[in-house]
Amino acid sequence: MDLKNIFVIGLSYNELNTSEREKFIQNNPEEIIKELKEKEEIIGYVGLVTCLRIEFYLEVKQVKNIESILKNWGYKNKIYIYRGVEAIEYIFKISCGYYSVIKGEDQILSQIKKSYLNFLENKKTSKILNVIFNKAIELGKTFRTKSKISHNALSLEALSYKIIKKYVENIENRKILILGIGDLAKSILYVLVKDEIKNITITNRTKHKALEMKETFNVNVIDFENKDEEVSKADIIISVTSAPHLVLKKKNIEKYLQKGKDYIFLDLAVPRDIEESIGHLENVTLINIDHIWDIYNSNIKKRNKIMENYEYLIGNQIENFKKWYNFCTRGEKKCLLELED
Repeated sequence: MDLKNIFVIGLSYNELNTSEREKFIQNNPEEIIKELKEKEEIIGYVGLVTCLRIEFYLEVKQVKNIESILKNWGYKNKIYIYRGVEAIEYIFKISCGYYSVIKGEDQILSQIKKSYLNFLENKKTSKILNVIFNKAIELGKTFRTKSKISHNALSLEALSYKIIKKYVENIENRKILILGIGDLAKSILYVLVKDEIKNITITNRTKHKALEMKETFNVNVIDFENKDEEVSKADIIISVTSAPHLVLKKKNIEKYLQKGKDYIFLDLAVPRDIEESIGHLENVTLINIDHIWDIYNSNIKKRNKIMENYEYLIGNQIENFKKWYNFCTRGEKKCLLELED
């Protein structure tokens, strides 16, 4: 058992575009690794294939085994390689989301766990890889619990909801009107329903599509032609249609708005749905997509700072692993018997 025989090799969205990654996956990069495993040139391996990366974590007998894989794969100048403690640090960091597009996101940990268990069940891993992955998964959970990075939401629907709650108290008692029923509208509905917001009305130019969502989300549906009058009854108006022109105009809704009542308008459409001058009306707050992106960029900076502040957890886990490894090298037989138990 030698740490120098632990490798990470892979390609990600940084090295290959989507079509190149698709082609690489279609060429079955695992095949050469399987062959080497059958010949006992590779002691064990775990593969991780996602929409953004194709990576293999290996324990090999000799460095030449890695060279055989690289020769078979192609893309020699684009493949990244980590070895020994550097490879283990990489695995630990990827489990915490350091190399994800959205730093610290949860999905990568779920993907790592699922892949590892799959390869474990198919008896393709090795004893030392089992320890590395168990420690990586443990670390990934600890990192997210201690850093609370998931509380720093970054999805457009989550940020939209967050900004609304900044302006509105007791949102569960407010009436919400949503214009449009596309993917973003559905995502916002999921967030609202999850938070047990019940007084929701939706509308869409194609009414039957809105009616299809009625049962799923337990919402009210109105005719699109009645949207201007319905605005006055709502407290929060979210517009996210695909219309190429303005959907809500000042001259059409102003006469319906109730005096002394506060309104929040959220325009998430591109091009905009809501006429900018509506935001100048008394008791009206208009939030558009630019405001959301400002918060997004602010949250990105916060996430990066969190990743930096909690990087010590990676170092701690590496030290824990080294202690385990040193114990094994002093009494390997006993250590491996314990692992088998």
